[in-house]
Amino acid sequence: MAELSLGFWVSLISRGQSYDRTLWVPALHRAFPHYQGKRKVLHDNLTTVRLLRNRIMHHEPVFYRDLRADHMKIKRVLGYISPRMVTLLAVVDRVDEVLCGREQQR
Repeated sequence: MAELSLGFWVSLISRGQSYDRTLWVPALHRAFPHYQGKRKVLHDNLTTVRLLRNRIMHHEPVFYRDLRADHMKIKRVLGYISPRMVTLLAVVDRVDEVLCGREQQR
């Protein structure tokens, strides 16, 4: 399990190969207990998080992205899993502070 990529896990949420009946309905929806919506929207959110993560991990530029929107999307997806974790994250999360400093330098 530890060897499986984030892309693999995100693909399980996709529309492919009758995943709705075989994976989403019986089990995968439980991984996101606070999500109410279409699986495609969740998949799109997770894909954005995966692409941002890949850019960062491969030391590619992210300065052109709307990092504030990316940050909100990450917190939204985390909230689908655990709203309490979003609250706990707020104690150590400095992204908004860093982005404000970046905007002031322009």
